[in-house]
Amino acid sequence: MVSIMSEMGSLERHHRLVTSPVQTPIGSLLLGGLWLFGHGVNQTGRLRSYDGAALVLVTRGQGVYKDGSRKKQTVSQGDAILVFPGTPHWYGPQKGQIWDEVYVAVDGPIFDAWFRTGLLSPENPIRHLGAAIDDKASWLLLWIERFVVMKEQKQQLQALVALMGFISEIALGEGLRPSEQNTWLGRAQGLLCQDLRGEVDLAKVAQDMDMSYEAFRKRFLAYAGVSPLRYRNSRKIEAAKQLIRYSPQTSNKEIADALGFSDEFHFSKRFRQIAGLTPQAFRRS
Repeated sequence: MVSIMSEMGSLERHHRLVTSPVQTPIGSLLLGGLWLFGHGVNQTGRLRSYDGAALVLVTRGQGVYKDGSRKKQTVSQGDAILVFPGTPHWYGPQKGQIWDEVYVAVDGPIFDAWFRTGLLSPENPIRHLGAAIDDKASWLLLWIERFVVMKEQKQQLQALVALMGFISEIALGEGLRPSEQNTWLGRAQGLLCQDLRGEVDLAKVAQDMDMSYEAFRKRFLAYAGVSPLRYRNSRKIEAAKQLIRYSPQTSNKEIADALGFSDEFHFSKRFRQIAGLTPQAFRRS
């Protein structure tokens, strides 16, 4: 029998939205993209270092980050990783696990002012964004898509300034001191989306959160604005949207299998209920 993880691995998609560096007088965009059902760039765990800086937003799954001191830090859904120039590091999901990430790598004077002058410390590379991760990831993806088609340098310069503002907001925001609400909600969301293909036992999730199911449901609804099951279903449809958008060759049947729908008709019905249009209409749009 084929394992769930191997089936997920077959749908691994690394979408490099930046195929070559874009250089300007104030900074450069080196890399940018989206990784779905990913196992990490370097599964050996060997440390690596880059000349530039990077921001990685983990939107699903969990793993670890380690640097030259060999100190390991847990990374979970809702976390942002700041990669510092010249700092040996490694990050990724644990062996046999997967995660989704949106990433961007940059270099140049506008970014050096933050990453090379001591304003930010390589000793604190993780920021806990919690429930804000979805909005942040959507903003960054849209920024990358718009930037790579810009032709005028003036537009590129303005966009890079906006990106630096975005990175600094994450780096200097409340992510260093996650609120109790964000910490709780981030953990709950991670448990709900740990395996989007399999069935979720909401009572078990509540138990893992040390609560009765009714208390868990009410608290989740108060924090997230939707019920636990509706949140999970929305994340499944969001994952489906990303597969359709960045891997249009993936059929509805393949997506239905990967995300645990009984068949492509069940998938299409649920997609329309949540997204407001059919998968076919979304592909055309």
